[in-house]
Amino acid sequence: MSSWRETLPGDAILFQGGHAEGPLLMPPTHQDSFVEEFNRTYRSINLSITVRPPDPNDDSTDAKSTLQIQQAQSSQQ
Repeated sequence: MSSWRETLPGDAILFQGGHAEGPLLMPPTHQDSFVEEFNRTYRSINLSITVRPPDPNDDSTDAKSTLQIQQAQSSQQ
């Protein structure tokens, strides 16, 4: 099933063991502590997050605007 939502560039990558599972959008603040806590909490089931370096082709303004619209739509439901 396809999604109606636009694909956004991920700020980080979710790994299970050594295999990349998919991209993640990071919270707008406290990203380092989020990654640290996530990795500590979920290490026991082989999940971890690695922040990816910014891609010069990514338009972060568009991605953040789209994310904010999606969050606003979700909160209205």
